[in-house]
Amino acid sequence: MENYVANVIPHLQQWWPVLVRLAYLIGVAFALVSLTQAVSRKQRFNRSMAAWTFVCAVLLLNLPALMDSLSMTVFNQSSEQTLSYSPPSSHGSVYIQFAVYAIATVGLIGIARGLCLMRDTPNQAMNFSRGIVHLFGGILAVNLVTFLRGIGATIGGDVQTYIAKILG
Repeated sequence: MENYVANVIPHLQQWWPVLVRLAYLIGVAFALVSLTQAVSRKQRFNRSMAAWTFVCAVLLLNLPALMDSLSMTVFNQSSEQTLSYSPPSSHGSVYIQFAVYAIATVGLIGIARGLCLMRDTPNQAMNFSRGIVHLFGGILAVNLVTFLRGIGATIGGDVQTYIAKILG
C-alpha cells in the first residue's frame, strides 16, 4: 500500500501548475466579464459588480504572487518553501507527505473559491466575509506544516513532542 501512495505523490504535485493555470483562465474570463459589464447599458447602475469582478480577475491572474504575499503576511514564509515539504524518513512518512500535499491542494482550491465568493459581494454582502474565511483557510491549508509547528510551539509539552515526531 505504501508503494501506491508513494507513486501518487509525484502525480499530485503535477496538478499544482494545472490548478494555477486553471485559475489564470478563470481570471481571464472574469476580466472579460467585468469589461462587458462595465460597458453594458443594461448594467449601467450596477458598476460595483464589474469592479469586484475585475478585482477578482486580477487576483486570480496573480494567484502565485497572492499565495506568496498571504503566506508571508501570516507565516513569514513563501509558499514555495511550504510546497517542497519532505517528512523525515520513518514508517508511514509517505502517508504524511501525501496528506500534506492533498490538504495543500484543497487549500489552493479554497483560495480560488474565496476570490470567486468575493466577486459576488455586491449581490450578497455576506459573501465578502465568506471569501475572506476561504482565503485564510486556504492559506492555513497550504501552510499546514508551519501552522501545526506553530501550534506545537505555542502549547508546548506533549503536543509539541507529537507534532515534532510526526512532521519532523
